[in-house]
Amino acid sequence: MTKQHWLGVLYLALAVGTYEVLNHIGRSHLIDISLPLDKQIPVIPIFVIPYLSFLPILFLVLPWVLWKDSERFKIFGFTVFVAQMILNVLYLLVPATLVRPSLSGSDVFTVLLRDLVWKLDEPINTFPSNHVTLSVIAILTLGALAGWRKYWFLQLWLVLVCASTLFVHQHIIWDVVSGIGVAVICYLAVQRITSRALRD
Repeated sequence: MTKQHWLGVLYLALAVGTYEVLNHIGRSHLIDISLPLDKQIPVIPIFVIPYLSFLPILFLVLPWVLWKDSERFKIFGFTVFVAQMILNVLYLLVPATLVRPSLSGSDVFTVLLRDLVWKLDEPINTFPSNHVTLSVIAILTLGALAGWRKYWFLQLWLVLVCASTLFVHQHIIWDVVSGIGVAVICYLAVQRITSRALRD
């Protein structure tokens, strides 16, 4: 492993570690920032599959794809780290939550959503969506790596991950919109900083 590889791994580990610490800190006051439109979005349990695929894609598949280009791997890890630090601050400043509907049914997707995701993942640290922010960074990174055609299926799946956050009622519209915004800003800022550093 090169120095760039180690740095990339370190950035990703720090991003995960800081989020996990924050995710176990209680909140004395939570606010609901949902819109009336959010209540019209149906729960579609099958979307629990792309929702749960987020972690293996971001921390196994993407690093494997980027591993051959150590510099790009480091930049990806750094972008994720920067974005996560911004998300962590916003989670503290805007302690948002959401109200989940009741969910009945015994099919495998409903059980996964109701008895696994909803029980293990409390409705805190929702604004912006971590799933959306990091998925959009991954989409942009793949596009820059080899154009928009080579990894189109993986990028499309990551779009489904973003959509899934709404259809499994883990996030609301504001969470998705703000997640996209944070992702684009962080991606462009890190790209600009690193390209300038390489020129100097």
